[in-house]
Amino acid sequence: MSYILVSIDKLTAGFVTGLWAAVAQAWVGVSPPSAFGICFISHPSDLTNWIINHIFSTTLYVHQPSVDIPVLTVLGVLVGATIATLQHREFKFKMPRHPFDHFVNGFMVAVFGLMLGYCSVHIIMALMYGSFVALVGFAGMMIGVVAAVSYIKWSVRR
Repeated sequence: MSYILVSIDKLTAGFVTGLWAAVAQAWVGVSPPSAFGICFISHPSDLTNWIINHIFSTTLYVHQPSVDIPVLTVLGVLVGATIATLQHREFKFKMPRHPFDHFVNGFMVAVFGLMLGYCSVHIIMALMYGSFVALVGFAGMMIGVVAAVSYIKWSVRR
């Protein structure tokens, strides 16, 4: 399999990603802007709900930018990351030492993120818009980070 090597620096990647997010919001017609950047909580939720709504004629909630066409940023990140790891011959599956811990931690991040309706990127963006809910969510996220780090330190020492 042959790959094309493209070298993109972090500044250019960030600029292009931010520009694409702004263009996508304008294209979908979100006004005022809804701090809906690259989100690994609400975008997969919207994609799943959008697919279920179209297959089963249900009315599960989908955020406004994803009503007509779902936002596919998470799929784009996964495809891009896969291509990058294949290009650099770094793609491999590794079994974690404690797979159940990873499952529980990921599940908790998803559940709490869906309860709040934000991911960490969305929280920071909403903070910049002055959202009180985002402030409470950010405080909760920081408490969760401290608790998770404490748990990890504890589990390593036992």
